[in-house]
Amino acid sequence: MKFSAASSAMASGGLMFADTSPQVSSRATSAVTASIPKSNLHMLANRPTQVSIFRVAEPAAIPVGEAGVEGTTSNSSPVGRGHGFRGGRSYLSKAVLGSSSGALQNLTGTPVVATASSQNAVHSKGIVTKSTSAYVSRIVTNENLARWIVGDNQHSTYLMFNAPRCMAWVGLQPECSGETLARFDLVSNTPLCHDINQSTRGENRLDMVMGFVHGNIIWYDPISGKYTRLNKNSGYTPAIVCVGWIPGSGSLFMVGTADGSVMIMDRTKEDFCVPALAHSNRRMAVDGFEVAGSLKPKSNPVAFWKLGNKPVTCMAFSPDAQRVAIGSEDGGLRIVDYLNEILEDVYLSYFSGFTCCAWSEDGKYVVAGGKDDLITIWSFYDQTVVARCQGHESWVRDIKFDPLGHEDESTYRFMSVADDAKLLVWDFSLAALHRPRAPHRVDDVHLKGSEGGLSAVVHPRMPRAAVAVLQPLVAVAIHDSPICSLQFSQDLLVTACRRGIIK
Repeated sequence: MKFSAASSAMASGGLMFADTSPQVSSRATSAVTASIPKSNLHMLANRPTQVSIFRVAEPAAIPVGEAGVEGTTSNSSPVGRGHGFRGGRSYLSKAVLGSSSGALQNLTGTPVVATASSQNAVHSKGIVTKSTSAYVSRIVTNENLARWIVGDNQHSTYLMFNAPRCMAWVGLQPECSGETLARFDLVSNTPLCHDINQSTRGENRLDMVMGFVHGNIIWYDPISGKYTRLNKNSGYTPAIVCVGWIPGSGSLFMVGTADGSVMIMDRTKEDFCVPALAHSNRRMAVDGFEVAGSLKPKSNPVAFWKLGNKPVTCMAFSPDAQRVAIGSEDGGLRIVDYLNEILEDVYLSYFSGFTCCAWSEDGKYVVAGGKDDLITIWSFYDQTVVARCQGHESWVRDIKFDPLGHEDESTYRFMSVADDAKLLVWDFSLAALHRPRAPHRVDDVHLKGSEGGLSAVVHPRMPRAAVAVLQPLVAVAIHDSPICSLQFSQDLLVTACRRGIIK
């Protein structure tokens, strides 16, 4: 197997986009943390750099209807299954659909012709856009952006990553090491997380949401240079730890906060009003799940859940877009039917909190890593622990299934990174797993819902002797400092470390 040799070559010749000077990093960190509440400082220390990797391509064919219209598209054809909440209402955004003449419609309804000349005209008037906002200092756009996205570089790979008081968009080509295409500079805040809408991205649109340590949520399109603060002057200040676009939706995304809440937001709504919870002051157990009522129909959030008192650290949507796995620092991995707002299962870590999770592409398995230095594999359909993966020597920070899969269809491959600065490769199949020597049965605990029916199952921690142990296939030291992000494309593997170095 040549994976180890390839990884060693990547580790020695990786691409670095950050200033690695300790003095510069120290000054930048001091300036950023000066105005951050002490309760959120640990979030900034544990999640310094997140990377997204993608290619600009035509948006996927998804049903998109007019805002407020249920089950219809712009040509009145029925929608198979819309993403709705509270009685099946549809909250899809206005259509941004291409026509035969190549024209698009932006949010204001004005036609925009997708040509290279029009893009050049937009960006030739001013490369640096100064902002009058007290939140955003400036937006910088590369004068060659049009050439990258509509020229001969359609197969270029793009990276989006955060730095102190900055979000950067970098383009990669085989003949160059990287070129900054856009930069979003902030006055005194640091983004902790971001996500790009894979359903709407294209040559003229790139929907991205960002969450900040001060609790702000921003929608940003680096192609047009437009942005919107979705919870401005709301008074809601918990750090935004994780965000993710709901699969197949052009406007809805999910947000996890440092106070244990989860919100579903609509980027087309600028008003924000946090609903009151019936038990807001109660200390919630790991099986807690409270759904807020009395939401304002014209304001965000579209849905609001309280999962506990510890930060929500990660989320991953199932391949069938029916459920979401949500990890928390309280040591609970929750499987939620987000369309019906029902907590179905709660899996407990071996020790301490979760930091990352992922679904297999067939939806059969959920993997999660955390502060116990382990990666646990659960069978979603069997509702049981399949194996614990031992190999990391520190907290696991990110985990992804290999998009290329494995030559054996019955074998799954995923990779993980951790604070030990290593990249680990794991292969597992049920047939190859060793049976534990001491089988042990722990009965599940059924919880009663608010209406008296069974709504959730809590799966207790399995003892070490009762769970199969999986060892890594490959272990490679990639960075000199803790690794905090891992991303895949068909031909690239990208990692980012705590020092802000991306390889």
